[in-house]
Amino acid sequence: MRVPVFRTFTRSPFDGLLKHAAKVKECVTVLQKALEAYSKERHEEFKRLAQKVSKLEEEADWIKGNIRNHLPRGIWMPVDKTDFLMALKEQDAILDFAEDAVVWLSFRRTKIPEKLRGEFLDHLSRVVETVITLEQVMENVKSLVTSPRKKERERCKERLKEVHHKEWEADQVERRLASDLFNNDLDPVSLFHLLKVVDLVGNIANHAENVGDRVRAMLAK
Repeated sequence: MRVPVFRTFTRSPFDGLLKHAAKVKECVTVLQKALEAYSKERHEEFKRLAQKVSKLEEEADWIKGNIRNHLPRGIWMPVDKTDFLMALKEQDAILDFAEDAVVWLSFRRTKIPEKLRGEFLDHLSRVVETVITLEQVMENVKSLVTSPRKKERERCKERLKEVHHKEWEADQVERRLASDLFNNDLDPVSLFHLLKVVDLVGNIANHAENVGDRVRAMLAK
């Protein structure tokens, strides 16, 4: 009889995945504070928070490496290993784009037009909400794949739909913001700088949605 890896090892691979998810949530929360500071031209505060984003990304990389190095080989898992590793990869991409966003912003002190500042921060807020909702899903993944309960599984699927919806909302704000930036009186370099930031931040929500797709695949098996 095949014995699930969770019964043969004290520590489940999902423990590491959930720890990594928590680090992702922490990182995007700090990113939000960093971009708020940048938008208000508090550049020293932004620099400090940007360094913290990079530090959290480094810590999450260590967790990711530890998961991969200790993932049991040749032992049955209750989910497809490819789905598990792809979920981890997509979570890691969230961190990469968060770090890329603060690094890109640090290259230039571009003034965000006051009338667009609220829209800029609204986009970021919706992206962060997508990641927070995903992290709430991930908190229940281990119990759902090891001891599935129909009611809890359906509740998790509804939360996954919420992740998709929040990513869709973030996309709508991103498109309006990009259009408004193009139609604002910005010099070409400033326009390019801010559009790139918007794109990097938007990719965070895209990869959160991708994690959700992998979780859905795990729950379907």
